[in-house]
Amino acid sequence: ITPQNVIDKFPFASDANATDVGDVLAARVGTAGASSTSNGYNAGGQPNYNTIEKFPFAVDGNSADVGDLTQWQQLVEYLESEQADLGSPTRIHLNAGIQIAPPDAPLSAYQLEAATLERYRRMMSVNVDGVVFGLQTLLPLLAPGAAIVATASLAGITPYAIDPLYAMSKHAVVGLVRSLAPDLTKRDIRIHALCPGAVDTEIIPHAQKTKDAQFMTPEDLAKDVIELMAEKESGKSWVRLRTDKPRYVIRAPGDKTG
Repeated sequence: ITPQNVIDKFPFASDANATDVGDVLAARVGTAGASSTSNGYNAGGQPNYNTIEKFPFAVDGNSADVGDLTQWQQLVEYLESEQADLGSPTRIHLNAGIQIAPPDAPLSAYQLEAATLERYRRMMSVNVDGVVFGLQTLLPLLAPGAAIVATASLAGITPYAIDPLYAMSKHAVVGLVRSLAPDLTKRDIRIHALCPGAVDTEIIPHAQKTKDAQFMTPEDLAKDVIELMAEKESGKSWVRLRTDKPRYVIRAPGDKTG
């Protein structure tokens, strides 16, 4: 599909814990001639999709804080202003995610007992507030036929003993998507949770990147995001374990739809 307007938000962590699935998605959508925003830039189908028009609400040079409600409100103000030519978004990708510790930390730093208040608040701000604030501010702009994909994680539907607090935050995203879907369906708006296994991004602990570890690429996940924008079922958790295995759905207990 060719999404018309994609609002793609992903982690703008000051410690460089930023995933690059959003970059790949912006590149794919942009080169398809669509309009998108990624990392504070307008990616309107130009070759240099990440160096075109910096949004006025961007901070730190080229980024915005997804955990800051004010910056989401500034995004909406921009989209509704005369200087914006994107129109109302029809495709939204909420892709923010960091783990409780920086990737060069030992695995012991990811455990509950080691979590500092600062790291905990930052992770919840990115992983949970970023999704909540994004939906809260952008949903009023959406017309029937719009679609939303929130990047959760395999850790959002299964245990993840390496980083229990990260798992908790991604379970929250899955629960929110499932709970919003019935009311959004009445508006003909679809919402999906993408729950990938290990993806080779900058948030993965270095200690997990062993010679035997297998990771998917950001390109694999970007393809899933684009395809899910056309998926008719809503409120489901879509799992991708490996590049060579098909994406499949995990339903909530008692869900007999579809």
